[in-house]
Amino acid sequence: MDMFTWQDHFKIGNVAVDTQHQHLFDLANQIVEATGTDELTRLVMLFCQHIREHFQAEESLMKLHRYPCYPVHVENHNLMLNRLIEISKTIQENRWNPADIDTFVSDWVLRHIQEVDMLLGEFLTQHDQT
Repeated sequence: MDMFTWQDHFKIGNVAVDTQHQHLFDLANQIVEATGTDELTRLVMLFCQHIREHFQAEESLMKLHRYPCYPVHVENHNLMLNRLIEISKTIQENRWNPADIDTFVSDWVLRHIQEVDMLLGEFLTQHDQT
């Protein structure tokens, strides 16, 4: 059973961003279900790669449409990337706590998608840019 379930109310209205978010949910579920350190390491590396690519795509979208909250949004991305780096280090040092990814994804969903990304979605909708 998936720990993280994608729901339509997470959509911000931009197909590319919403698709990336859904894919990241799938990866997060694979991480919490990982059974061995090698599998966990591979999945976390893949998750980090996809998060970086997603953030770059979002940031390009914001620049393209001159999103006024761009600096704050990017700072939020940077804080999350730093947290992912910390989680990766704990895995490498065999100090992995499965709750780390749960907390990270919960924060990402509850705070970032539902608050920060929703503001971007509203801006794009208001400017007919979705």
